[in-house]
Amino acid sequence: MHWKPYILKGVVLGGAMVFVSSLLQAQTNQPLVLADVNGFNDTELYPPGNLQLVTDGGARWEPAPGTPAQIVPLVGDSHGQVLRRVQTGTDNMDFLHFPPVSDGTLTVSLEARASTAATRTLDVFLLPDNDGETCLLGWGTVSNQLAYYDGSQWRAVRHLDTNWHHVEMISYLSGPRFGTWDLKVDGSLLATNLPWRNHHPPNKAYNRLRLGGIRGVTGSYADVDNLVITAEGATGAPEVFYLTNISVLTNEFRLSFETQTNAEYCIEYTRALTNEVWSPLAIVPGSGLVAWFTNETATNAARFYRVKKLPPPGYADGYRGIWFTLGQFSSYGDKYSGGLGTYTANHIPLAIYAPQVNKTFFTYGGTLKDKRHLLIMVSEYDHATGQVPRPTLVLDKHGVNDPHDNASLALDDQGFLWVFVSGRAAARPGWIFRSRTPYSSASFDFIRQDEMTYPQPRHIPGFGFFTLFTKYTAGRELYWMTSSNGVTWSPHRKLAGIGGHYQVSNVRADGLVATFFNRHPGGNVDKRTDIYYAQTADYGATWTTAAGVPLVLPLTTTNNPARIFDLASEGKLMYTCDLNFDTNGHPVLLYIVSRHYQPGPGGDPREWTVARWNGTQWLTSVVCTSDHNYDMGSLYILPDKWLIIGPTQVGPQPWQTGGEMALWTSVDQGQTWTMTRQLTANSLYNHTYARRPLNAQDPFFAFWADGQPTQFSPSRLYFGDSSGSNVWRLPYEMTAPLATPTPLN
Repeated sequence: MHWKPYILKGVVLGGAMVFVSSLLQAQTNQPLVLADVNGFNDTELYPPGNLQLVTDGGARWEPAPGTPAQIVPLVGDSHGQVLRRVQTGTDNMDFLHFPPVSDGTLTVSLEARASTAATRTLDVFLLPDNDGETCLLGWGTVSNQLAYYDGSQWRAVRHLDTNWHHVEMISYLSGPRFGTWDLKVDGSLLATNLPWRNHHPPNKAYNRLRLGGIRGVTGSYADVDNLVITAEGATGAPEVFYLTNISVLTNEFRLSFETQTNAEYCIEYTRALTNEVWSPLAIVPGSGLVAWFTNETATNAARFYRVKKLPPPGYADGYRGIWFTLGQFSSYGDKYSGGLGTYTANHIPLAIYAPQVNKTFFTYGGTLKDKRHLLIMVSEYDHATGQVPRPTLVLDKHGVNDPHDNASLALDDQGFLWVFVSGRAAARPGWIFRSRTPYSSASFDFIRQDEMTYPQPRHIPGFGFFTLFTKYTAGRELYWMTSSNGVTWSPHRKLAGIGGHYQVSNVRADGLVATFFNRHPGGNVDKRTDIYYAQTADYGATWTTAAGVPLVLPLTTTNNPARIFDLASEGKLMYTCDLNFDTNGHPVLLYIVSRHYQPGPGGDPREWTVARWNGTQWLTSVVCTSDHNYDMGSLYILPDKWLIIGPTQVGPQPWQTGGEMALWTSVDQGQTWTMTRQLTANSLYNHTYARRPLNAQDPFFAFWADGQPTQFSPSRLYFGDSSGSNVWRLPYEMTAPLATPTPLN
């Protein structure tokens, strides 16, 4: 659920400011009243004239900024005062915000009449939070008919006249009838299983009703009365809170709200409702009773509170990485397994430093405590305070325990954080989410689904999004797509299909997009070999080699100009790690070369290799060796030196995924390398997949996980600085809104 503040109506009693609101009682199998305007007859809330920006119980009105609806007394009419939506020939829409629900049945009940049946007078929309409408019912849009919009056209369902009628719009937010709605008029069921205008995913929060005067005949109107919104069967019933006993003498602020068992609540506050920047204050455990929270240190009466219902304990009360086993065993164990919260190398980037707010945002594959249950988590490290909040659960991948479905991040020009969740072939779609607030990981909105695996999104200033990804069209084939706004995307365009590929990409400061990848002979990932490089300086219009030789796409033949190394003829395999650019803007590749796909000494030597383009040719050098094909690390290029951070040293579980983390340094542009420091030692579990944040900034310079590769274990998350001298572990459990990571050295 997504939560918004309620601005509550206050009165002064005995020198104390008292805020009054209804506390919604959630009873099993009973309708939950989300909004009830009580016939618009409360003249204090609804004085005749323009509809006011007012809160009525748990509901809040947002009048149209152009021509708002009117509160009109009907003399001699039993309806008393009504809401009148007058047509002006242009769009004027009033919103009613109500506590959000995301499952069960949601019913909008109202009485309405139109001044004329021949032309458009009223549209009633149900909307999810910050997204397109679901149900749309129109008076007179089809002349003399009550009609609904099915996503492509208006369809009439009943003859329309100018009398009062009672209308019910019943939407199914979950269950077998999810995505449909029923229509009742005057108690009669007129239509069932009507399609939503726009498709929305399950668990979407619905919290707005829109009453529209849209391009109708000027002067015509419709009246609305007795508007009630109810929910039934919702598993997560919303709480409406109220403040009470706000004493002007002691400045004591007390907050009361209904709680549920097996839930927690975050108390948040803000001082500026026009610019909602909410800060966590405390975590309150749910007891199933009415809870009280008192903040005795509050000194500013302009402070506003809200209650944010958190997922059940275990979902977001700490930083826990997903543990995974591929289940492909040989004499030296699984092909890869262990703590893979920062997996794969083909999810890029997993973290982004934003200098505008001095924070590093990051995503990882999380899990429930003591379970294998993938949760897509996002959080942020505050470089100013050295603290992290509780991580945000963006998507529960119900039934999935596979970190191939982990996510990647992008940050746009306005500071919105985008989460690209990987799918798996056509069986599991990819998902795209956007943060509700710039430079914040607190809440996200669903944007779209797409067939997308191993997403590598980047937002390029002045252009928009350029996203490389994989589709299982004929093996693992490489594609890209672009978007100016993240909502509307270009068609998928194929880059390469030579039996299958794994790729790693990057974007240079001037917008050049570069990628390098291997190929899978016969579609067999265990035979991954060769190295290909391609780049585009015009956002995909044309592609070339590093030397500028044009490429004809898609690449479909083995020996094409993009191939820079023929490893197949040498019997070598290639595992991608990272791609960066040197100070001249030339690409530099980091990868591991192996002799066998199975773990154990048969694949030795496993050589960490750097290939750099010097402007005329590709040059290679070996950094070091390690004991597993999936000992993935990252390449950093600084003005005075190059660095590699990765699990190059033998760990507590030898011949398995990961090991002990080490820092390697080169001062001659990658020609020679020296291990300058070992970051971890005497560890309990192997450390895995050291990831480089975009614009990496100390101390969050590298990000990784640990885990026991040979058996199921907890997995913790870590970060370290560029010196290799300091490593911190993120809190595995949190009982407060903020925590300071634990230093290990």
